[in-house]
Amino acid sequence: MRLKGSGRLIALMLVAAVALLALVVAGAAGKGKPPHKPTAKNGLVGFHFLVLDQAGTADRLIIQGDGNFNGNRASGGGTFDHFLGGTGPPATLVATGTWRATDVVSWTPGTSHGVYRGGALMMHATFTPNGKPQIKNVLIEVDCNLGPAGFSTGKPEGVVVTFPGAPQVVFTPTNPTTGVTVFTLGEGNSG
Repeated sequence: MRLKGSGRLIALMLVAAVALLALVVAGAAGKGKPPHKPTAKNGLVGFHFLVLDQAGTADRLIIQGDGNFNGNRASGGGTFDHFLGGTGPPATLVATGTWRATDVVSWTPGTSHGVYRGGALMMHATFTPNGKPQIKNVLIEVDCNLGPAGFSTGKPEGVVVTFPGAPQVVFTPTNPTTGVTVFTLGEGNSG
């Protein structure tokens, strides 16, 4: 069967999303552990994502994250690249570096399916761009619409990153969404 135009793009995006999900699942399993074991520790929920976001017309953000949270505490973090779309290749790099989670603002759990759970997590983070000052109190919202569980947050799947200051810069999921988010349940956690 031949796909034309947007059909090819949709098929390519689905293949990419499945590949990214496989990478996340493999990462969640950890080295030498069976794939059904999440990285979240007892009583903690794990977060895992790799997405492409956009702010305005040119700014783009690739952000990856893995960690755990419970109540108002969060640990973990990831990496990011802030670049200008429509430039290059390679695209013009604005900033790149790491980030770490600092605290949980809110957690709205959704339906679970096996060791995975949908839901919406809002947490603060500190971003550390290479060669630039740290940026504290960055708000990260992770929204996971878990299809196999029939769960939707009512928002697009993805991550919203809000940098404080004036003007406030907000990166939102691309449309259509590019990337994957998922939460994992720790042993003994239904939460």
